[in-house]
Amino acid sequence: MDVDWSAAAPQWDRNRAEVEAMKTELTDRLIRGVGPLERRRVLELGAGTGELAARLADAAGPSGAVVASDAAPGMVELLRARLGGLPNVEVMRIDAASIPLPNESVDVVVFRMGLMLMPEPDVALQEMRRVLRPGGKIAVAVWGGPQDNPWMVTVGMAAMMQGLVSGGPPVGPGGPFSLADPVDLEKRVRGAGFSDVTVTTVDATRRFTDAEHHLRVVGALAPQLAGALARASTEQLAGVRQTVADLTAKYRTDDGLDLPSRALLCLAG
Repeated sequence: MDVDWSAAAPQWDRNRAEVEAMKTELTDRLIRGVGPLERRRVLELGAGTGELAARLADAAGPSGAVVASDAAPGMVELLRARLGGLPNVEVMRIDAASIPLPNESVDVVVFRMGLMLMPEPDVALQEMRRVLRPGGKIAVAVWGGPQDNPWMVTVGMAAMMQGLVSGGPPVGPGGPFSLADPVDLEKRVRGAGFSDVTVTTVDATRRFTDAEHHLRVVGALAPQLAGALARASTEQLAGVRQTVADLTAKYRTDDGLDLPSRALLCLAG
């Protein structure tokens, strides 16, 4: 998938609180999973808006260090704006397929919701293994399958039903659901040279005020959907809104929409 994440950066910046709210339980478990970070050097790949990097930096404290990175220049700008004042954080532009760091130079590598977007995730995993010191640890988080993530797929389905996008759920290489099989994910991680590997599912519920709120957030964060919705006619947009409302009706509560999500968290050393 050829996605311009730099173009998407402003929307991610405006919706950074929404982005983090979708991943609260996952992020908490990830941070617990990598263990104490004092006196350790942490590399975060695909750091996006920098919210997770800030938490990692806080956990690392003055004795630790965090390299916060992203491949998209627009996202790197967000990282510099968010993290520039933190003395134990270095911001870099890094493509996970070619990490410009020496062998065995970091103690922890974190890649939250980015590995599945790599056209060749095995290459990125091999690079992560190369830069990891003996005894180090990686934490990789990816989305589960489309059937387990209606918060995401219902908007895409609505856009497809209105003729704005084509094809089925993005399960192919580089798609958000490309690493949704826990058995496959574990096999890939072991194939990159990691031996102590665990993959667990993290289920959560994402609350939206209503279907309009849901459409606005998901439509803004997914670059291809954002472009399709921007080109839509008034009639098509009305159709998308109604379809999203229909598809999510069973998740409606007195407090809004409670939409399920599922992620996979892989910890390895």
